[in-house]
Amino acid sequence: MKLLIADDDATSRMLLEAMTTKWGYECIVAEDGQVGWELMQVDEPPCFLFIDWEMPKMNGIELIKRIRQQPTNNPPYIILLTARNETADIVEGLNSGANDYVVKPFNNAELQARINVGFRFLNLQADLSHVQSRLARERVVVEKIIAKMQATTKFDSTNVRYLNRPVESTSGDVLFSARGPDNTQYTMLGDFTGHGLVAALGGPMASATFYAMALKGLPISEIAVEINRKMFHRLPTGLFLAAIFFEVNADRSKIQVWNCGMEDVLAFREKRLLKKHSSTSLALGILDSLAFEAELIDIQANDRFYAYSDGITETENAQGEHFGQQRLIQAISEMLTVDADIHNLEDAALTFRGTGDQSDDITVLELTC
Repeated sequence: MKLLIADDDATSRMLLEAMTTKWGYECIVAEDGQVGWELMQVDEPPCFLFIDWEMPKMNGIELIKRIRQQPTNNPPYIILLTARNETADIVEGLNSGANDYVVKPFNNAELQARINVGFRFLNLQADLSHVQSRLARERVVVEKIIAKMQATTKFDSTNVRYLNRPVESTSGDVLFSARGPDNTQYTMLGDFTGHGLVAALGGPMASATFYAMALKGLPISEIAVEINRKMFHRLPTGLFLAAIFFEVNADRSKIQVWNCGMEDVLAFREKRLLKKHSSTSLALGILDSLAFEAELIDIQANDRFYAYSDGITETENAQGEHFGQQRLIQAISEMLTVDADIHNLEDAALTFRGTGDQSDDITVLELTC
């Protein structure tokens, strides 16, 4: 195991090197902080460092801070050596990134014990890194399985436009669309609790249930109730599905809208907001039973209905402001005015967000009647 000793005091450096070599460690030495920094810029740098506080060219505190700023999956264990023994000095040294703090002159037995503690820490860190790597590989496999289970050639994109921007490689938002035997169109947008792999676990079950029932021409009241039943009995507590269901009849004169815990459905006619359709039920999977409370609406040709996950309205800018529903309505109106692609809505939200990170999955559905 390789150790680095960075100390400008030759006597202290030689004494520490002699002791650690006797204990079976390979040592490399640096007479100042700059040399210590250069010795860390190799493919396999030392994993255990003794760094003196007071050194020329670069002191120990600056050296430690630089080392901690380097991205790595296996950060070194650092013991700060110094004659300073005031509480404020100890606090400053540990806050700079040191794992331990030893005051000179040090006791040999105590130093060896502290080295043993450090290597126990490094061994645990290595074990954790191996576990994380294994979990990452397994996650990729699970994501592929979920994607294949949820993938379907049955999605009917007629009269449907949508955008989906997940936070991670798997999305907690789901979107299904199908035609029944009599040409009735069924469409569903859902948003599972959270995002990522855990949120995506319920997607294949919801997908299988939706398509099995929609392709038989069963009404959305039965489809939603059955998905709710399966969510309640098969998903863990705390994981539920907010969803919006649309059912457009065969002659496209009427639409049923059932909002279960999602944000308002926005109905547009002639490029202007006509009405908002708010949630009338709890999200799916919270209760064992679900009361059917859909709205039956007369529609005209080219009426458009927009459903969306809260990832777009809760997009946040640097000032902590949300994109919000009103900005979304404005973006939809502008998109319809110039007959633009639906991804213009995503662009509007991302422009509003600026350089910040995306915090939730973003999905927007446009259903044209």
